[in-house]
Amino acid sequence: MAEPIRDLKTPLKPDAPSFDQEPNQNVSGEIATLRSEIASLRELLAEKTGMAYDKVAERAGTAVSYVQSEASSVAGTIREHPAATTTLFTLIGAIGFAIGYVVATASAESKQAWYRRYLSDRF
Repeated sequence: MAEPIRDLKTPLKPDAPSFDQEPNQNVSGEIATLRSEIASLRELLAEKTGMAYDKVAERAGTAVSYVQSEASSVAGTIREHPAATTTLFTLIGAIGFAIGYVVATASAESKQAWYRRYLSDRF
């Protein structure tokens, strides 16, 4: 059955633990066990982190060498064909300018349309 509700004037049972009492031997043992488990988990985590770092460093080294070889290949192509490179960059710039112009024009028209609607409602 349910325990009766204790009012504030009822004294505590003598066997009930309190925070102002010293922890018993069992609690101290559990705390020591938990501290040792935390220490072992820290060591395991440090070991796994070290292995992961080694793998990432190895893969990063491979990626760096790949990027360097590709960059030297592109640089060689640019040196061999400067006119084609200039044409390509000019074309990319023109396309970017055209896209920017279209976006700016479209947003300017929508702002003017909003302004016109605002004025037509007022007058």
